Amino acid sequence: MGKFGEYFKSAIKQIIGNGYRTLMTMLGIVIGIAAVIAVVALGNGMSSFVKGQLNDIAGNYGVFSINSKKSSERLTYDDMMALEDMLPDIKGVSPNFSLYGKVTGRKGAFNCSVSGGSESLQHALSNKVVKGQYFTRQQVDSSQRVCVMLLDDAQKIFGTEDAVGREIDITIWGKTATYTVVGLRDHMNEMYQFLMEGQEYYAQIEVPYTALGADFDFSVDEFDQLVLFDDQSTLSESVDKAKEILTNRHNLRGTSALSAYSMADFSEQLNQILGYAQSFLLLVSVISLVVGGIGVMNIMLVSVTERTREIGIRKSIGASTGAIMTQFLAEAAILTLLGGIVGIILGIIAATIICSTIGFDVIITPTSVIGAAIFSVLIGLFFGIYPARKAAKMKPIDALRL
Repeated sequence: MGKFGEYFKSAIKQIIGNGYRTLMTMLGIVIGIAAVIAVVALGNGMSSFVKGQLNDIAGNYGVFSINSKKSSERLTYDDMMALEDMLPDIKGVSPNFSLYGKVTGRKGAFNCSVSGGSESLQHALSNKVVKGQYFTRQQVDSSQRVCVMLLDDAQKIFGTEDAVGREIDITIWGKTATYTVVGLRDHMNEMYQFLMEGQEYYAQIEVPYTALGADFDFSVDEFDQLVLFDDQSTLSESVDKAKEILTNRHNLRGTSALSAYSMADFSEQLNQILGYAQSFLLLVSVISLVVGGIGVMNIMLVSVTERTREIGIRKSIGASTGAIMTQFLAEAAILTLLGGIVGIILGIIAATIICSTIGFDVIITPTSVIGAAIFSVLIGLFFGIYPARKAAKMKPIDALRL
């Protein structure tokens, strides 16, 4: 501990004694560490924002379909009931019919996307019904002409958000049917608005699939898709169980005809993509750290040259090779550690400003701060090895001659 204290004092003395040089040497480390902290915080904030916004757009669901090229089997109402009976803890199951047409209200006619499903379709989007209510199973079973839309669409179609009880005309394939609005979903989030910016406007209308089939003359006895809704924590398990149930019901084992896809799979892919983006940004910022480390090595080499006589005197009175090497390594490590601390502070400030400006959460983990500090020291040790070895291997007689 005594020797370490001496090395520390000697290192601090050299750093203070060469103030301007020290500041210039530390600059690369400061910029590098600040960049690392800011990039990690920005990456964490971006990841949190994107995943949160996407989860707010879509609910948690799994989609099942049978490949008609591999099997003549089709999904049916009985399959839907079987899944609900055998998986009582899920939120529900619904077919998924999607058609495009025109919707006409008090403000005129607009393009629309019409989704037909059961009462469980309410879980397809995370924004809840805030006015009125979603259509019920009884309304589905009796093929009632009722619908649910977004507050945004109600404002567009009727000129007001007080649209519950109002009627719209839906036209598809040249046929028109009148539906009554029974519920309105809340506004979509910023991510959805950003994605739809510049796109052609389509109102989103949700109706009972039975009414959709009856009004526009297509069969709803068989389904191209079934959608299962569940909590995110149990979605993957529920999708696996449901796939097993449907495989057994239709004797599809070994055919690979039944496919299943869930939002959990999408979340995993999204995490992987965001991870690649964060890794790339981190790699770019680490490059500046390496450049800073090279600067430390160059300055330490200059320091060795300037202190050649001092090294010769110390070795002539008994200083070991290890002691000389440790002293120079300590100087490099302390220099980069100080630069790292300043860089961490500046990085936190920069991350706070950038994330606040963009609208991301500022997420700075203790791991990233501690890791940056340790990494800065390692940079000093790594790039200080060569100058330290050069100093330690000097012969006293040669050093004293200079």
